[in-house]
Amino acid sequence: MFGRPGGIPFDYRPILIKLGMLVGAFIIIYAILWILAEMHLIPYIVFAIFPGIILLIFGIFIFYQAYSKYREFF
Repeated sequence: MFGRPGGIPFDYRPILIKLGMLVGAFIIIYAILWILAEMHLIPYIVFAIFPGIILLIFGIFIFYQAYSKYREFF
């Protein structure tokens, strides 16, 4: 019915690769901001707001992935 043994209709490998790249990029950005904040080159408020920005970007990414899969199947 789905063309794959086991009946799982989705291939999660591309999504996991994109998610891994996204998480890796955020860790790198977070580390750079931390270093700059410790060196007093940027204010601590930027460093304090950053986790909220990360949650927003994760939400947008998850919504985009879900919407693109929705458009693909319907």
